[in-house]
Amino acid sequence: MIDERMEEQAALHVLGALSEAESREFTQAMTANPELREFVARLSAVTAAMSGAVPKVEPPPQLRAKVLSQVASAQKIVSLPERKFGLVSWLPWALATCLAILLIVLFAQDMRFRQTVGDQAEQIDKLNQLAQSLQSATNELRRTVLALQETNRLVNLRVAMLNSLVADAPKTVAVSLWDNEHQDGVFVAENLKALPSDRDYELWVIDENQTPVAAGVFQVDANGKIRMEFKPARLIKTAGMFAVTEEAKGGVASPTMKNMVLAGN
Repeated sequence: MIDERMEEQAALHVLGALSEAESREFTQAMTANPELREFVARLSAVTAAMSGAVPKVEPPPQLRAKVLSQVASAQKIVSLPERKFGLVSWLPWALATCLAILLIVLFAQDMRFRQTVGDQAEQIDKLNQLAQSLQSATNELRRTVLALQETNRLVNLRVAMLNSLVADAPKTVAVSLWDNEHQDGVFVAENLKALPSDRDYELWVIDENQTPVAAGVFQVDANGKIRMEFKPARLIKTAGMFAVTEEAKGGVASPTMKNMVLAGN
């Protein structure tokens, strides 16, 4: 990166305002610094463009007539007043030099501004990456919390195995998962026989007082399987056991004990 001192040296070098020793030192610096060489090349292009853009100024006609008159009368060449001629001759170049210096300063400021904008863009990019990283960490934390909550719920689940009470269906198996805190559960069964359309299976939760509470009716599929979520008709303080009976379509308020097909705790 080029510092401000080196930018000033470059401007003086382009304008030919460095001393011989300074010019040698600056030339060595350019040889070792490609960025400095590029900067000098840009400044040189600006200076050349400005010097070529300044129009030539012709002396006023009155000055030409005055000179010819003095030559004719004195039979010798009379030089123009140095002060006036110098002002007319050097005014365009003085303006060009001032404009070139101004453009060089503006160019250097533009370079610094671009560098500053580039640094800010880099900082913004880093902040965006940090925000994405924090968002990713937040999402991972949420997943971890949900997993812990699910694990905690599984710890609180009560698992009950229901055995077949029907002699001709020894392969029937069923499981009830009960969450007493949320007062709901999941019932899964296999190898239950299909019922006629006017009959339903009904699930019962039996509380600590041996009172059956209806928890829903169901039918099995063609393979004798069922999986359903259930919720008892009233609050269960403590679930003692679970049972399934065969009832009329739509279920009943109290279980038909002789039609009980599954039971377990």
